[in-house]
Amino acid sequence: MSNFSDLKNNPRLKEIYERRLQILHLTRDFFWSQNFVEAETPIALRLPGQELYLNPMSVDVKDPYQMPHKFYLRTSPEYALKKLLATGIPKVFEIGKCFRNEESFGGTHNPEFTMIEWYRAPGSYLDIMDDTENLFKYVGEKLKVGKLKYNNKEIEYLNSWDRLSVKDLWQKYLQVNLDDYLNIENLKKLVSARGWKVEEKDAYEDLFYKIFLNEIEPYLGMEKPIFIYDYPAQMCSLSQLCKGDERYSQRFELYIGGLELANAFGELVDFKAQKVNLEKDKALRDQLGRETWSIDEDFLAALESGIPSAGGIALGIDRMVVLFTGARDINEVIFQSVSDQIEN
Repeated sequence: MSNFSDLKNNPRLKEIYERRLQILHLTRDFFWSQNFVEAETPIALRLPGQELYLNPMSVDVKDPYQMPHKFYLRTSPEYALKKLLATGIPKVFEIGKCFRNEESFGGTHNPEFTMIEWYRAPGSYLDIMDDTENLFKYVGEKLKVGKLKYNNKEIEYLNSWDRLSVKDLWQKYLQVNLDDYLNIENLKKLVSARGWKVEEKDAYEDLFYKIFLNEIEPYLGMEKPIFIYDYPAQMCSLSQLCKGDERYSQRFELYIGGLELANAFGELVDFKAQKVNLEKDKALRDQLGRETWSIDEDFLAALESGIPSAGGIALGIDRMVVLFTGARDINEVIFQSVSDQIEN
């Protein structure tokens, strides 16, 4: 939505925005009905996460003595919500603004966006899959939306959803056994053999996504939503390892109409293992020439204090609204995009 006049004068955009507000209301209704506690956690953080591919926006703050302090706008409320789990709250959710630097303006991205995260402890990533499917069906039934719409496709979502492991996905679309490509050297050879460019600085995850984003993702969830689960362990520093095969981690993503909606984990609650993973991520950020900061020791202390087995997820509200309204892109479902503000 480019500005207030578009919203005022365009009945279609006005209807989309009104539907957005309904979706937010119904989403809260769903989680309140499931006895989740709604949280409100900090947006400006002194120490953001260590995720390799998420770049926070920095803000400079001065105290009354003009001493400068650097903060970062959150890319996710994940650490804060897990700290709440450690206080004994068993089910928690938050709907709020998140910020990610170096994102494209428009299409499926906006540097400022609305996200919902929720966590269960005790819980598993399988419980989170059930929550996600039930949420969409609850919202859709209340809105009387028969099918989700994206890129001129109509997707059935009121019946059962698909679930497929990442390993089975690679077998289905590439006819390769992912077990053979869990080290970076073998994956480099596969990427090159399939015609994608290999850069000297490419990490394992870069190589994985060169194949995944081009040869698999566009076909996911075209008939009905699909959860793809159990990613290579080296791509999942915040999730626990799969019990049957520790080369893979308990992580899933949700795809609908080729659009990625959510990223979820069977949460890693072992503080020692989590510290090791965060230190590795920090070192890799430094190796790639990206900004680094100290590890959030308060987060590790929360894990050390004890959290039961937990499942958690981050789901993009803006993309969810696109599907329920049939909007062309993310710009049509937010009040004003970053690019609109720049143009104005």
